[in-house]
Amino acid sequence: MFIKICWESIALDAGYYAELKDNIIQADQLLQLRRIRDRFQHAIQPAEQTWSESSSVAQYNACINELHDALISRTIKIAERSMTGEGLGPPPVSYCYLLLGSAGRSEQTLASDQDSALIYADHESADEVKMYFLAFAQKIVTMLTELGYPPCEGKVQSDQRLWCQSETEWIDQLNHWFTDASWESVRYLLIVADGRCIAGSSLLQERVRASYEQGIIQHPPILERMIDNTLHHKVLLGMLGQFITDRYGEAAGSIDVKYGAYIPMVNSIRWLALRANIRETSTLSRLEQLYQQGIITENDYVSYRDAFLQILALRLMAGFHTENNQYKGNSKLYLSKIDKREKRKLKHNLKLGKKMQRLVLMKFAAYK
Repeated sequence: MFIKICWESIALDAGYYAELKDNIIQADQLLQLRRIRDRFQHAIQPAEQTWSESSSVAQYNACINELHDALISRTIKIAERSMTGEGLGPPPVSYCYLLLGSAGRSEQTLASDQDSALIYADHESADEVKMYFLAFAQKIVTMLTELGYPPCEGKVQSDQRLWCQSETEWIDQLNHWFTDASWESVRYLLIVADGRCIAGSSLLQERVRASYEQGIIQHPPILERMIDNTLHHKVLLGMLGQFITDRYGEAAGSIDVKYGAYIPMVNSIRWLALRANIRETSTLSRLEQLYQQGIITENDYVSYRDAFLQILALRLMAGFHTENNQYKGNSKLYLSKIDKREKRKLKHNLKLGKKMQRLVLMKFAAYK
């Protein structure tokens, strides 16, 4: 039987959801937050019921991401207090803690790893301030790991010097990436595009973001360089319209929902948004802005939105597993768990994903 999510009985229970948020806000110890995380992790995971309308998929996604946001922002507050308690004092200058990746796009599943950055205000005691914020970021990352969020395997994380810098250092770093335009520099620029302030001063991010947007204007070739990264992951649909599945190993017969469906759409929509100077970070908001600006038609907007929501739902369906006391998401989904109607719909939506990639190439050709 097709595994389906019971949105109404779990995700949309307003009373339960409000209680969880209140408990998070009132928690003053990490152990309390971990208990809440474990509670919501297992209480709102997919159940075998009927799929609801796409609006409920979007609402379910919003609910779990608001809970993740609440857990992360509360952890940062506890880390701040811990720094003071250890004699290191409160933050010496204002800072902004950024979520990147799926968290920055407000598209975390029930289990996502840490992707983060930190911007802090310039100060004459630059070395001392840097050491403070590196220690602060390390504490946050450690606490979030204890909360069940795995560290980023690619080290795109606030406790790394590359991702923990002053405002001026961040602007200089962006300028270097724009000028260098290597594969890695472009990858970093695309990662930064999804940054969202979760704690601290959003003004710091706004100024850095303004420099980012200016960099795109001043370095027109950068959009061309972004094409290779954007189209790197291919939609898992063959020329004859067949699913491209894993052929061997434990995952034989499964499709990689994350890298073969979700990421190709996210990347394409991000590129179109950057080209149009759209500041939104969530894929759904970017799509809406693309429609509002007349870059895509109303029919395409509705089709792409529905396609993305089905793919987002399938990512949630793929579930998670625990490893070293951390929650890790699964990216593979067995086709045997999808009924014929949903398979037909998925094939149609993967074709739309390919259409989106062709649109990127067409817009790029027109841009040149």
